[in-house]
Amino acid sequence: MFNFEFETERLYIRNTVLDDVDLLLKMDKQEKTQIYLGGIKHKSREERIIFLENKINKYKDGYLGYLTVCLKDKTPIGFIGLSVDSNKRSAKLSYIFDYDYCSNGYCTEACFKLLEYGFDKIKLDSIYADTVIDNISSKRVLEKLGFKNINSHFENEVEFLDYVFYKNEGSLWKREYLF
Repeated sequence: MFNFEFETERLYIRNTVLDDVDLLLKMDKQEKTQIYLGGIKHKSREERIIFLENKINKYKDGYLGYLTVCLKDKTPIGFIGLSVDSNKRSAKLSYIFDYDYCSNGYCTEACFKLLEYGFDKIKLDSIYADTVIDNISSKRVLEKLGFKNINSHFENEVEFLDYVFYKNEGSLWKREYLF
C-alpha cells in the first residue's frame, strides 16, 4: 500500500482512512455540495464505509483515486483524486469539498499539488476533468489551474463541460502559483 502525503502552504493531503466517513456523511447532507452530484445523499453510514473501503483498497496499486485534504491542524475538509488511466499517460482529476470550506482557494491549492505529482512524478502527458455546466465554482477552479474547456457531454440529462490540461501545452505549468 502506498502512503501518500503532500503538504502545501495551508494544507495537509493524505491517504483517506475509514474515520473520514464523518466528513463524507456531513457533505452528503449539504444541499450546496449535493446540488451538482445527485444520487449520493441519504446513504447510510455503512454504505459510505463500504464506498471508502473500495477507494482505500485501490491504494495498493498506486491509485490516487481518493485522498483526504486537511487543514494544517489535520481537520479534514475535502477529498481529491487522480485516477490514472490504464495507459499511464493520462488521468482524471476529481474533487469535492465541505461547503463550509469553499471559496477559500483550498480546492485550487490541493488540486495544484496533485497536478504537480501527476506531471512530475507519474510523468503524465495530460490530466482531464469535467464539471456540471452550472457549477461556476468548479469551472473557476479548473480555469485557475490552467485547464481548457474542450467539449461537453450529457449524463442522465445533465450537461457537463469537459476540460483538459496538456503538460507540454500549458504555459501555466511550473509557473509561480499564487493563491
